[in-house]
Amino acid sequence: MSDELEDATTAEVRVDPPTAPGPVRGSSPAPVNGGNPEAGSQALRELLERTRLQRLAELRDSSPDPKPEDIEKAAAAKAAKPERSVGRSKPRTDHRGASQRIAQSVARRTVGKLVSGTTPNTQPVPIVTALKGTPYQAPVQATEPSEDEARMILDLAADIAAMMMRAGAGTSDVEVSVIAACTACGLATVEVDLTSNTLVVHYSTSDGRLLTVMRVNRGESTHFAKLASVHKLVTDLVDGRLEFHEARSRLDAIRAQRRPFPQWFVTGAWGFMVGALVLLLGGGPIAVPLGIAMAILIFQVGKFLGRTHLPSFFITALQAASATLIATIAGDIGIINSPQYLVAAGIVLLLPTQSLYSAVQDALTNFPLTAAGRVVGVFMTLAGIVSGIALGVVCGQAIGLSHIEVLVPKTSPHVVTAILSMVAAAVVSMSGAVAMSARRRFILPAAIVGLASHITMMSLTLLHIDNVLASLLAATVTGFLSRPLALRLGAPAIVLMIPGIYTLLQGLSIFTAVYQIASESENVTFAVGLSSLFTAILANAALAVGAVLGSYLALPLKNLKSQSSAEEKVESVRSGETSTAVIDSVQPGPAKTQSSGTGTSGVSGAGKGSPESGGIQP
Repeated sequence: MSDELEDATTAEVRVDPPTAPGPVRGSSPAPVNGGNPEAGSQALRELLERTRLQRLAELRDSSPDPKPEDIEKAAAAKAAKPERSVGRSKPRTDHRGASQRIAQSVARRTVGKLVSGTTPNTQPVPIVTALKGTPYQAPVQATEPSEDEARMILDLAADIAAMMMRAGAGTSDVEVSVIAACTACGLATVEVDLTSNTLVVHYSTSDGRLLTVMRVNRGESTHFAKLASVHKLVTDLVDGRLEFHEARSRLDAIRAQRRPFPQWFVTGAWGFMVGALVLLLGGGPIAVPLGIAMAILIFQVGKFLGRTHLPSFFITALQAASATLIATIAGDIGIINSPQYLVAAGIVLLLPTQSLYSAVQDALTNFPLTAAGRVVGVFMTLAGIVSGIALGVVCGQAIGLSHIEVLVPKTSPHVVTAILSMVAAAVVSMSGAVAMSARRRFILPAAIVGLASHITMMSLTLLHIDNVLASLLAATVTGFLSRPLALRLGAPAIVLMIPGIYTLLQGLSIFTAVYQIASESENVTFAVGLSSLFTAILANAALAVGAVLGSYLALPLKNLKSQSSAEEKVESVRSGETSTAVIDSVQPGPAKTQSSGTGTSGVSGAGKGSPESGGIQP
């Protein structure tokens, strides 16, 4: 019996395969514990061990008491059994399923790579990253407000955007202003959607409630003073110098802000700009006052036609035809010798300079829909100008007016001529700033930018650089100077950029090309005139591209100041010297007054608002 007992302790216990449906022979065991194969193998080994011990106990119960030496042998065999059983704990089918398990592991890894890709999953980009490279790149962020507060903040941001869109700001400037205002007020997950004339601001609260505010802009009225005031408001809000109630009060005051100059003064500024352009192009002393009178007349004609709700295409065409006829008649009766300069200055008055710059800026800053809408408007305005010039030329020929020599031979520059042209360039930029309703403190910087642009263009022309390339480089200088100067004065770059570009506009080349098309002769064919027109439009488009390029090249100059101010704010927060809360609570009522650190309103002449001019302004 002792031999039988000893054999029983070392005998291998066979486990019958399951009769129920399951994995086929040779496959790996079914996963347990959440699909972990190692846990399933451990459970199987424990089951085999319990079965073996149960069988051993049954054999012991059916046998007589063993001798002491047999017990010692059985204990020694039991101690050595786990090492042997570990190697035999797996079924014999494991040898056949090892290759299959390896194949399954490789398949799982391959499928995982196909599903997840070779790069990390794309995560939502934080909205605050859109402020990188802008004047608001280091906002002081408040805590998340309540639902009622969030709705009031969205209304404030939407009103800021609507005011900027109407005042003439670019799409990218409007977007970053809305994002900066919302981020500073605690809405760090806000989403902004801007199309041609629609703004949608969307926010989701922490408990999943959705808040959406929309504004629609149905017209533009250029007002650079109001645009600068809104820029200053957003800057103070981002820097933590302004509470929500004060921001709301200041925005209401900005909405009622009057224009810095009366309407008659603005009309005179347009006239002086045209007169200075005539002098800049090479017109005589009589042509300058005639250009001023012609510009005032054209402006009044456009204002009168605008009251009839006539589409802008026809208004622009009639204005261009009027300028062409006035210049042709003046040249025919002998008042002036070069009527083409007068027409060219009038064309510059009608060119959609601001819309062209905004269209190019939107196209280069990933706003394709808005850029497409602006391009359509620019194209229609240019088509109106071309149609009006052609109409004026045809009408002049019909009534027997003399032919205009548009191809004027180039002469060598003279010192007096160069000095007069530089003075005229400064006057053009100053008049443009006044006509755009900029504040008084922006007039002299606009003259500096315009003078630098003209000197660059004149130097490149003397070096016989191509006209399109020269326009691009000169406009780059305009953008490079406009951005830091405007930000230093507390305004967006467009406030100085548009007046500076006026000295570079290619009005004479447009008139020359259209005149060649309308007055086709043996020397000049229709194809030549059409090619000249395309080149002239391309040169004006290059001005907008160069202005945007120069603005981006000036980013390091602005970033130095922004980074230093951001470091000062971080150090002040760390030291605990100041702690400014952007929002304490948003409740209806009078605005709170800060004891210190409150920025000035930046609104000059705020009071009873006067209705904006309903006329058509160039």
